[in-house]
Amino acid sequence: MGREKTSFSVVKYIFFIFNIFVWLLGCGVLAVAVWLWSTRGESVSIIPTHTFLSASSLCVISSILILIIGFAGCCGAFVENQCLLIGYFVLVLLVFALEITAGTLGFVMKDQVRDIIHNEITGGIRYEYRTEIQIELQAQNVSLYDRDSKGWSQTLDTLQQDLQCCGVDNHTDWYNIQAWPEEQRVPESCCINPSPNCGYGDTTLWYQRGCIEEMEYWFMRNMYILGVSGITVGSVQILAMVAAIAQFCYIRSKRFPL
Repeated sequence: MGREKTSFSVVKYIFFIFNIFVWLLGCGVLAVAVWLWSTRGESVSIIPTHTFLSASSLCVISSILILIIGFAGCCGAFVENQCLLIGYFVLVLLVFALEITAGTLGFVMKDQVRDIIHNEITGGIRYEYRTEIQIELQAQNVSLYDRDSKGWSQTLDTLQQDLQCCGVDNHTDWYNIQAWPEEQRVPESCCINPSPNCGYGDTTLWYQRGCIEEMEYWFMRNMYILGVSGITVGSVQILAMVAAIAQFCYIRSKRFPL
């Protein structure tokens, strides 16, 4: 009996400390979400017409979910509450199921996902992109649309610089867009060595590959890391669910002995 109680106490306090870290992680994600929304608007995303898939929106949703899970786990373990432990188990199981579903759908429907991202970035380049000068001119009357355009423009510039790409398929995607109609030019983020007016004229100064191709290559190159990360997160979630159920069964057996 004493050994059983000791084992329960060890699991209880490890579970409690683990969920303290989970709760703190939720606070950190929420802080990042607030920063993203306040500095870059809602469209910090590669899918500008779906604001619920923007970085700030996803961070808010995930942070709230993490905070709830961490709170349920901490309180459930500390006060030995069966309802909170079952709620914790259900929430973690739901997140685990959503991860499996999203991963499966992403793999099975990868061509459709590629087409959606391709069309969204193309539309964003043609109609949402703004230059720094245009953003400054709009600064006196900033609307949500202007903040979204700023966030999208900064995100796309960062994407092109980090992946060393230009446009969706190639640099011609930037020709005659709404930001500069009747001009065959690219933004400075397309330039191998960014400098003022480098987006005019000489195409040899620009990145030649499109961003959709570079994104696919990035995922293929990091598939091993993504796979290991997914397996690690899934294993931690399974262990957390097992710990929650173990505590629930022990508490229930003490309150309602057979």
